[in-house]
Amino acid sequence: MSGMLYLLNISVSGIKCIKEEVRLDFYKKTVDKNFDPERYRVKAIYGENGSGKSALVTAVKIFQNLIWNENYLSESKTQEFLNEIINKSLNVYHFKMEFLIDLDNQKIVYRYMVQIGRGKNGLYEIQYENLKWKNGNYPNNKYQSVFECRSGRLISVAGTEKAAEWLEKKTMNLLSTHSFICLFSLNSAENTFIQEEADQGLLFSMIAYFALTVSLKVYLGEEDQHEMYFLQKRLRENKLEKREFAEEFLGQGNHFNLTLDVNEKFVEKKTIDEYKARVEQLTQFIKLFKADLVSIDIDAKDDGERYVCDLNLNYGDYVINKEFESTGIKKLIRLFDCFTAASIGGIVFVDEMDSNLNDVYLCKLIEYFMYYGKGQLCFTTHNLDPMSVLKENKNSIDFLSSDNHLIPWTSRGNATPENCYRNGMIEDLPFNIEASDFVGIFGE
Repeated sequence: MSGMLYLLNISVSGIKCIKEEVRLDFYKKTVDKNFDPERYRVKAIYGENGSGKSALVTAVKIFQNLIWNENYLSESKTQEFLNEIINKSLNVYHFKMEFLIDLDNQKIVYRYMVQIGRGKNGLYEIQYENLKWKNGNYPNNKYQSVFECRSGRLISVAGTEKAAEWLEKKTMNLLSTHSFICLFSLNSAENTFIQEEADQGLLFSMIAYFALTVSLKVYLGEEDQHEMYFLQKRLRENKLEKREFAEEFLGQGNHFNLTLDVNEKFVEKKTIDEYKARVEQLTQFIKLFKADLVSIDIDAKDDGERYVCDLNLNYGDYVINKEFESTGIKKLIRLFDCFTAASIGGIVFVDEMDSNLNDVYLCKLIEYFMYYGKGQLCFTTHNLDPMSVLKENKNSIDFLSSDNHLIPWTSRGNATPENCYRNGMIEDLPFNIEASDFVGIFGE
């Protein structure tokens, strides 16, 4: 089997400064049998400081955590995080998205929606969740429901009455704190009943959705990587058949482990050879920027069924741990897993991709993903240089104003996006600060 996954759009509201819904479109409005994403692989989001660019990436991360971490909403650290991150005037987080799968020219479009708000106990919980699908070969087809949950109850699910009753029983009293997709994944992997009784369309939809979440990577700077180890362990122990389907679905078979990262400290012993191969790939990548690099050595400490791994950069005359490298090289190492995923079919979101990266390198990397990447790369940035590369692509530059108004860049004759942006000619983004404005603050 070979196939393609493509994220069509996301819509976000109720997070940090974003009150009104902001929608990012990664493709044109119409999807039909002529769907061709080749010039729609990369998107950059520009905007003033505090306009909500990071909030958009954070919203995607919350969605990912809901699906992957079965205890996400039950953890006190999550509740504290949501209390800080969810918009105080709305107290409700909304996330919607549409994505497409293409199998042998048969296109299916899925629409997913989730809403998180405070429950009676004052804790954040899932108030609403649904998934719909439609034939993507024709633009006017209507969506059909896969499942719908409201106020902690399973309202409807595709399939037989017997399967629906079983699923309702299995998810009872859990849907306020768990995504239905997460619960379905946990139950179906260990129970042959649902695999035999559930509607095949439901099973396919769940697996397609699983494949989407496997392909998704979100970079928000420094992050605790422990969760990736437990995700990897969970996939290998009782989700192997779905993991293999996801890899095959993405057209990679066993050539690429979607959850094995060079930045992951915990590596299972049975995957150490794959990890070493990935580190060798990282070495070749970093050598493009530092030609004197001899090797990247793995410091692996035995920890039962796994190794605790650290990376040291060997320059011949000296060896340095990656955490003591220059900020630019550290950033490249941390982004390597994201770049790898975007190159082979993953869907990647990176916040502030330009920070600590040389402008020339940044533009060349973006150019690679535009012309050679097989996945999607969406990133926030303040650096204007990539605009000269991005303007050659379609739907690749969005401006986000301080009042959450999204303005996609469209061709304006001989005007360039960088000049329009710099000179305050983008709607709702007037840069009206002059050098003299700082005199009253810092003095002459």
